[in-house]
Amino acid sequence: MRTVALVLCVVLVGVAPVVGAASGGPASGAADVGPGDGPFASSPVDADRTVLSASVDEDGHAQWSVDYRVELTTDNETAAFESLSADIAANRSAYLASFRDRMTRTVGTAENATGREMAVENLSVSTTTEEIQGYGVVTYSFRWTNFAAVDGDELRVGDALAGFFLEADGRLVLSWPDGYDATSVSPTPDDRSDGRAAWNGPAEFGPDGPSVVASPGGLPLPLIGLAVLVVGTLLAGGAYAYRRRGSDAPDTTSAEAPDPQPTATDASPDDGDEAGAPPSDDELLSNEERVLRLLEAEGGRVKQQTVAQRLEWTDAKTSQVVGALREEDEIEVFRLGRENVIVDPEESEL
Repeated sequence: MRTVALVLCVVLVGVAPVVGAASGGPASGAADVGPGDGPFASSPVDADRTVLSASVDEDGHAQWSVDYRVELTTDNETAAFESLSADIAANRSAYLASFRDRMTRTVGTAENATGREMAVENLSVSTTTEEIQGYGVVTYSFRWTNFAAVDGDELRVGDALAGFFLEADGRLVLSWPDGYDATSVSPTPDDRSDGRAAWNGPAEFGPDGPSVVASPGGLPLPLIGLAVLVVGTLLAGGAYAYRRRGSDAPDTTSAEAPDPQPTATDASPDDGDEAGAPPSDDELLSNEERVLRLLEAEGGRVKQQTVAQRLEWTDAKTSQVVGALREEDEIEVFRLGRENVIVDPEESEL
């Protein structure tokens, strides 16, 4: 089973884009090479961040994207990435052929290990430049058929990645269909929200790979949180009404009867409110949602250090949560002096 992971890692390393000196220009014969040994290999700059994302559908097929993110901090690096983008556009079939050959071998190994017929379909490659974040991105996309095992309505994701490991600059994101609830996710992900789980490298997943078991019928996390809030509110309101009814009841005792002793229903309406109070809004939100709420409260722009102070987080935790949001395009981040500033993309004027 470990062979699957080793082959996949070779694929990812082999196709990682490289950017060299801007003056290099496309090499002759570029149509005969792939991005791993392409025209800028003489002066390579490896990808600073690799994000692997697989979205699994009800039939067990997965739509994959592999993003190689290259930080563009100098004019030379920017020019080199532009040259790489032009070369990919001019020799797209060569880049796709190299990637397809490696992925076909990987999928074939996984097919033998799992016993399911698999194939690589709809392969494409594209490049983009994220000017605000300062990254150039090369993205390979493809469909991996029968990536997950299907047992009735249950999806079992991960056996095709047995022994898979992430490098220090890697991130793996697995997501499952809308309306499905993950009953098991292993190992514990670094980030989990409704319908997805993510792990950051370095990480080695062992012989079972990153494992997710999901089935339909579970409520999405936001609905679960809303249900908890509604039930808690109803319980607290019912307890208050019951106490009020007991305290307002008419006195039916005779004049000769002794005064009744106080009972639990005679207590002040304020007694015991803490026990029946619903959880606060913050307790029902994920870390990412708490950052987005704070960003909205600040008018769409807030310093990263302010986020750490307001939420009482460490700088490391704040950086990790902000990084995850940025990769999901939920926020934009730019430098202002020595500080990072978080911006709502809809509010950004940059």
